[in-house]
Amino acid sequence: MPLPANPPRNPDSPFASMHPHHTGIRYPDFADARSFWVDKLDWRILQIWPYGDLTLAYVMPPDRDDFHLEILAGPGAAEQPMFADVDESLSVGGFNHVCIAVHSVDDTLAELRARGVDIVNEPFEIEVISARLAFFRDPWGNMFELSERLPGPPGAGH
Repeated sequence: MPLPANPPRNPDSPFASMHPHHTGIRYPDFADARSFWVDKLDWRILQIWPYGDLTLAYVMPPDRDDFHLEILAGPGAAEQPMFADVDESLSVGGFNHVCIAVHSVDDTLAELRARGVDIVNEPFEIEVISARLAFFRDPWGNMFELSERLPGPPGAGH
């Protein structure tokens, strides 16, 4: 089943200029967080800067320039729960995960496994949103969704 058509845009809204730019994630150690994103996942560093006792950085996917993940790293980061799967994580309020679109969930998971990344949920499909999904996490328990668009029936627009 394909997604429905987008609702009409509202260019007259006072918030019409809003669009996603980055997601910030708090880490206890900059070198470890940098190593996970840059060395393990091939993300690129755009910029690094100090902020008080913290080190911050924008990192970007290997072949995309339109999204940044902001590493906020240094002393004072409290540990967070390490959920067994995404369903268990739904028991608490707040931000749950960051979704990353990929061409193939299966190919991406295979490479993540080869690089020692912790897989939280094996692939599953949700027909109503035409997506094949899986979840992985970084070493600190932050979860990331992989999302692959599934083709709709012939003639269906996406």
